[in-house]
Order: sequence, then C-alpha cells, then structure tokens
Amino acid sequence: MLTKEKVAAIFKSVARIFPGMPSYQEREGLRTQDKIIREQLAARIVEQVNHIQAIQSKLANKAILQPLSHLDRQARKMMRLADTIRFASYGYAGLFARVKVDEQKLAQLYDYDLSLHQVIEEMAVAVGNLSQRQDDEWKTVSLDDFQLVINRLEERLQKRELVFTQN
Repeated sequence: MLTKEKVAAIFKSVARIFPGMPSYQEREGLRTQDKIIREQLAARIVEQVNHIQAIQSKLANKAILQPLSHLDRQARKMMRLADTIRFASYGYAGLFARVKVDEQKLAQLYDYDLSLHQVIEEMAVAVGNLSQRQDDEWKTVSLDDFQLVINRLEERLQKRELVFTQN
C-alpha cells in the first residue's frame, strides 16, 4: 500500500514531467490530469514516428531499401501504441460515476504512466541512434534493439489495465 508521502511524491513527479497539470487535490481535475498525461505520452511517440519517417525518406533517397519495410512495420506499431495510450481507460471517473478510482489507485496509475514515460524516452534514444547510423551500417547492423524497446512499451501498455483490477 502506498503511503501519503509516496502518493504526494508520485503526483509531484507527474507534475514535473507533464506540464499543465492542475493540482492533484482537485478531484474533478484528476480525470483531466490523466488525459493530459496520456496525450503527452502519445504525442511523444508520434514525434518518434515522424523521425522514423524522416529516416525512411533519407534511406529511400540513397537507395538503401533493406531496412525500409522493418522501419515501416515498427512505425505503424508505434502509431497503434500511441492510439492505445491516447484512448486508454481514464484513471478517475468523476464524482457521480458508479465506479471511482481512489487516490491510491490513481497514484499507482500515475506511477505506471511515469514508467511508460521512461520507456518512451528509451524509444526516443533508440530512434536517435538510428538517425546517427552511417549508410554502410544499415546493411550489417540489426534493428533488434529498437524493436525490443517497442515491444517493452507494448507489454507495459497491455499490463496497464491491471492497475484497475488489482485489489
């Protein structure tokens, strides 16, 4: 069980990483906060997809075609993950809703979303590494590390729903 101090620390971390967050004490604002977090996470993924598309364009212009299909599959997967995050279940259903998530569960959800942020930042580093590759490296170096980060994000998203169902 989370202590009040841990809950407060999680909310402070969320507010620091995701600008525009209202005070966590405003219960009506909790739903909005969750949406802001998810929108910013999804936007960060879409930003990385745009970088991937720029890399694909550069490779196509140089006639380096081998990695294009793999990069395209990963970019499409990333867009699906962005949509999954954007349209995920809200962390709080409002004052008059039948199902409410208490502050403890909401803190767990925010903590989980912070871990998603860390994986998305790892993805950004992996995309940055791809953009730094020299032309001759595309033929010899695999994209497995990049794919592993995307798979880890996908796995984390699949487990996100457990936050709601855990007792």
